[in-house]
Parts: sequence; structure tokens; C-alpha cells
Amino acid sequence: MQLRRCLPSKMELLKGVDIFFFYIINQKIQNSFFDILMPFVTNYNNWYFIVIAVIVTMIIRDWKRGIITVLLNIIAVSISEYLNSHIIKFIFGRIRPCNELPRETIHLLIGCPPNPSFPSSHASNIFALSVVLIYRYRVLLIYMLTIAILVCLSRVYLGVHYPSDVIAGGVCGVGYGALVIFLYNKIIYATESQKIV
Repeated sequence: MQLRRCLPSKMELLKGVDIFFFYIINQKIQNSFFDILMPFVTNYNNWYFIVIAVIVTMIIRDWKRGIITVLLNIIAVSISEYLNSHIIKFIFGRIRPCNELPRETIHLLIGCPPNPSFPSSHASNIFALSVVLIYRYRVLLIYMLTIAILVCLSRVYLGVHYPSDVIAGGVCGVGYGALVIFLYNKIIYATESQKIV
């Protein structure tokens, strides 16, 4: 009985902490520069040119390594997008802050999606992408971490996710990226072993 009594209060405490940090990011650090930067960062369409430029550069420098990296990224992000957006979110069914908290208390710069918020697919996708890219090209470490953190921050700043949504999304993304790398290395090892035999 005591455990049952403690659980709701602990969950309420965690939710309260989540809301507290949500308002710090969404309200306290609000400024005109972020009002321009964050909607840009969070919009997938704004990254197409950069992604294409990176892909072309990778292929020009080492076409085999570049193509394999692109394929690994497609697999990692596809797994992330499908599992997060179509399965995990609906298991938890968490309402987005822009649909749950009083609208007048939120700094909302983009439309509020109707689908669940936990975990964040933006966070999961960018971290899945980052893990694979960093593994294949260590020189991209600082760049990809900066972009990933900015994307996660933008989702809270724009009022469409709680901090725990993007943290969980980031953890999921790292897991998906690591899984793809693990399987790839297993395949390479098995292929090399067959050649030796």
C-alpha cells in the first residue's frame, strides 16, 4: 500500500520538474534571435541542402565509404522514425505541452501537432543520424553534437515538447544508431571470416 501511495507522488514530482524546466527553456531564455533560429533549426526542409552537400562531399572523398555511410544513416533514421512516430509514441500517449498547458503561458512559434510527444522523433532521428556519422567520420563529432543539441533545444523552446521528451528521444536515437553500427560490424566480420576460410 505504501508503494502505491508513493508512486503517484513521485510521478507528479517528476512531471513538475519537467514542467519547471520546460518553462525555463520556453519562457526564460526567450529572445528575438532564438525566435528566428529555433524555427529554422527544427524544420527538416531547411536541412536538405546541407545534407545533400555533406553526402556529395563524402562520396567525392571516398565513394565506397560515403555510400555505405549514407545507407547506414537511411537505415538508422528509418528505424527511428518508424518506431518512435508509429509505435512508441502511441504506447505512452503523452499529450504535448502546447495541447496540455494553458496556451497563454506558452511561447508557441509553430503549429502544435496533435500526435503524442514522448519520445521526440526529432531528437531520436537527429541522434541516430549523428551516432552513425560520428562513428564513420570522427571529425564531425563537435558539429553533429552541436546540431543535435540545438534540434532538441528547439523542440522545447518552440513549445511542442517537454525536456524529458527530447532526452528520451536522444537516448532512443543513440540506441538505434548504435544498433545499426553493431549489425553492420557483425556483417563485415562475418564476411571477412568467410573470405579467410
